Amino acid sequence: MEFYHLRSFVVVAKTGNLTAAAKHLCTTPPAISAHIKSLEEELKTPLFNRSSKGMSLTDKGKLLLPKAEKTLDSAIDMVNLAVENQSEIIGEFSLSMNQSPNQLQLPTLLNNISENCQGIHLNIESLSTGAAIQALLNNTIGGAYIYDDVPDELFAVFIKHQKITTIAPIDSTLDKDSLITELAQDAWITMGKYCPFDERLKSSLKQFKKANLQTSSDDTRLQLVKAGQGLSFLELEEAQAAEQLKQVKILPQLDFEIPLYFVINLHKKEEPVIKAMLQEIKILWSLKD
Repeated sequence: MEFYHLRSFVVVAKTGNLTAAAKHLCTTPPAISAHIKSLEEELKTPLFNRSSKGMSLTDKGKLLLPKAEKTLDSAIDMVNLAVENQSEIIGEFSLSMNQSPNQLQLPTLLNNISENCQGIHLNIESLSTGAAIQALLNNTIGGAYIYDDVPDELFAVFIKHQKITTIAPIDSTLDKDSLITELAQDAWITMGKYCPFDERLKSSLKQFKKANLQTSSDDTRLQLVKAGQGLSFLELEEAQAAEQLKQVKILPQLDFEIPLYFVINLHKKEEPVIKAMLQEIKILWSLKD
C-alpha cells in the first residue's frame, strides 16, 4: 500500500471532488482517480459513491477514513520526531490568504521557508474568513489569515489592524461628500460565504439591499468595480494603488479598521509542520512568543 494512495483517499474524502483534491495535492484529477482505483482494488472494496455531484464515502470508506488519517499522521510524525532541526521537517502545509501576496509578505515567507524549512511543501489558496474558518475546523488547510473574531477552536496570533475603505467606479457620480444613504442605494459587490466585511456593510447601511454580485477574491472585486459593476470594500493599500492609477475612486464614508490574525487549529498546534509554520509566521511579522 502506497502512502500517496492513502493521501489521495483522505483529501478526496474531505473535498468530495477530484478536481479540488488534485489542486490541493498539486497533481491532476486522472492521477488522483488512479490512486483511488488502485487503493480500492488493493482493499477489494469500493471507497466512494461516484455521481455528477462529486464523490461521497461508502459505509466502508467512512470506516476506513480515520484509520487512513491515523496511518498518514503516524508516518509523518515518525520522520519529524527523528529530526533535530526545523530545516529537516517534512510535510505539506495549506495556507489560506485573504489579502494580496505582497500585503501578506508572501515572497519573503517563501524565501524563509526555502532557507529554514526545505522539507515543507506549501499549498496556497484564497478563502474568505468564513470559508477559511470552516476549512480549518474540517482540517483541510493548515493555517489561514482571517479577519475579526476567532472561534475558540482556533489558535491565533495577532498580525495587524487593517484599514478598509470603499471603492467606486471612476465615473461614479458618488464622491467623498456623498451621503451614506446615497451609497446604500448603489449596487454593491460583497464577499459572500460569511465575511466580516459583509457584516460591517449591513450594519453601516441600514437600507442596504442584497447584492447581485459576490466574490471572496479581492482582485476580482477590484476588477468588477473598475468595470462599473458597483461599490465594494477593499484594503486601503490596494484601494490607494488603484486610485493612483485612476482606475477607481475612494469613498471614505464607511472606513473602518479590522484585526487581522493568522490562525491554526488549536488541536494541531504541536504538530511539527504546523508548529514550524507558526514559527515562520511569527518571524515574518516580528512577533514575540
